[in-house]
Amino acid sequence: MANLQENEITFPIAGGIFGVGQLATNLKALTAAGTIGPWHIGHWIDFRHTAIRIQFASSADGQLARSFVENWHRAHAPADGRHV
Repeated sequence: MANLQENEITFPIAGGIFGVGQLATNLKALTAAGTIGPWHIGHWIDFRHTAIRIQFASSADGQLARSFVENWHRAHAPADGRHV
C-alpha cells in the first residue's frame, strides 16, 4: 500500500474558502478526462485558508495535477502579475 503522505499535495489557494472551487473544477476536469484517478479534499493548512491538502490515488497523479494547476494559474494570471 502506498504511503499517503507521498500521495498528498498542498495547493496554495487565493481567495480562501471561496478560491478552492477553481481548484476543484480543474481536478474534476482532469479526472473526467481520465488524466488522473480519484482525489479527495484534505485539510486546510491554517485557519486563514491559504492552502489545502489534496490526496491523490498515486504520487504520479498528484504531480501531474500540480503541474496542470500551476500552468493554469500562469496562463490565467492578470497582466500585472497579481493572482485573483
